[in-house]
Amino acid sequence: MKISANVILGSIVAIILLFMIFWMVSIQTETDYDPTKHTLKDEIEEQVDPLLLLSMERGKDLWISEGCIRCHKLTAKDGFLRGLKKRWEIKWLIKYIKDEQVLINQNEPDVIALNAEWNSNTSEHYNPNLSESDIMDILSYVDGY
Repeated sequence: MKISANVILGSIVAIILLFMIFWMVSIQTETDYDPTKHTLKDEIEEQVDPLLLLSMERGKDLWISEGCIRCHKLTAKDGFLRGLKKRWEIKWLIKYIKDEQVLINQNEPDVIALNAEWNSNTSEHYNPNLSESDIMDILSYVDGY
């Protein structure tokens, strides 16, 4: 049985493409963010007030435990907004995170604009169990990341 040059060339190309696929998958998985393995304290300990650092660590824990991480990814462009405290008033953010539906019922323009921006027509934020302090810790984590 003779092996033609086309068969050899085709096999080489197939092997190269297979390695490229494995390489691309490995790059993608290397850049995935795992907040349970990430430590803010190691990165910014010397630059931040210790009380703010504690607030950020507590915010990170709340952000994970309250399920914010399901929609809001730190490394993704979609679903995560930095500079929240600069963009909106703190009191408004607290209302929005505690119960977005109340603001929707009041036809709050910022909520309507946000829902239009994220193609959402439902209330996604309902966290009546979070205190104002809890929300401030989460916002410190988000803005400090």
